[in-house]
Amino acid sequence: MLGNYNISTAKENFLKAKPRKLLFPVIYLTIFILFVRTAIEHSRNDGNVWSVSFGADNSTHAAHNDVSSSSSSSSEDLGAKPQPPIANITTSNKVAVIIETRRSGNIIPLILHFSAVLGPTWPLIIYTSAENFGSFSTSAALLRHQHSGRVIVRSLAPGTWFYNWDSVSAFLTTRWLWEDLAPAEHILLFQSDSMLCANAARSVDDFMEYDLIGAPIESKFGQGYNGGLSMRSRKTILRVLDEWKYSDNPHPAEDQWFYARFKDLQDREFEEGIEDGINLPSMEIARTFAVETIDHPHPLGTDSSFPISLFVVSISICLLDARTSIETDTRAKQVSINLRDTFSNT
Repeated sequence: MLGNYNISTAKENFLKAKPRKLLFPVIYLTIFILFVRTAIEHSRNDGNVWSVSFGADNSTHAAHNDVSSSSSSSSEDLGAKPQPPIANITTSNKVAVIIETRRSGNIIPLILHFSAVLGPTWPLIIYTSAENFGSFSTSAALLRHQHSGRVIVRSLAPGTWFYNWDSVSAFLTTRWLWEDLAPAEHILLFQSDSMLCANAARSVDDFMEYDLIGAPIESKFGQGYNGGLSMRSRKTILRVLDEWKYSDNPHPAEDQWFYARFKDLQDREFEEGIEDGINLPSMEIARTFAVETIDHPHPLGTDSSFPISLFVVSISICLLDARTSIETDTRAKQVSINLRDTFSNT
């Protein structure tokens, strides 16, 4: 049946093919699978299950109860660690927020990942356009989170469109979003290119003492903290917007603009002798929260807007157990060396 087909020739041609063409897809797929698996295991170990039982009432508003009775009883029956109560969005002082108007298959897994790592004490709000509401009703897991009150989908203000990064900065420097997030004070803002490390030694709550924190920006790119994965004080944001208008000088991007205004307020408070005023972290502390252009061996979060090799290194380190310091340091360094060598040779 093979006729004159030469098997040895075909094998030789296959071996001559450049394996580098498959390197990136294989690395990305492997890292993503390991990362999601680690996040799920972390959530289960803490008693934060991904699926929450439906109540008798399927109403989204009725689902804002603290915790499902069926979930509680099942935990007690199995002798499992009791779950923390699910935060009520109308009273919680903290909330995670993503603004996403695009239809993408990657968004829902990302939202489930953040919800799993943060746990049920963190409500999560998705802001999207009215036309895009349906895209967040295609996942059974996400619908369960919505019914339990852990995830809320809200519509952006009518006429809100994001056609470039300047329009994003213009939106984030208006009062609408920050007033809509009341009564929450601590706002964890994340974008589709960010992740939290499920195995990080610290949690997002450990950084709530700061008015603004994000991945430190390397000096050659600007100043301050990257806003793609950042935690912000809503009260201080509104103070800034009371005094300054971004539209008067729409440069640089909103994250660096807010950092400069926070510094202005901090300097003023220092001159007035106010000791417990605005609290901004050092760049060394900020890089333990997240990494972008400046690396750290054990970051809490990552943002992929920096070079791809650094992103892969950071995500790989997230997969390591940051709580076994000596072993982890050695493994992290070896991962960094191996991956950087791989990417430098491609």
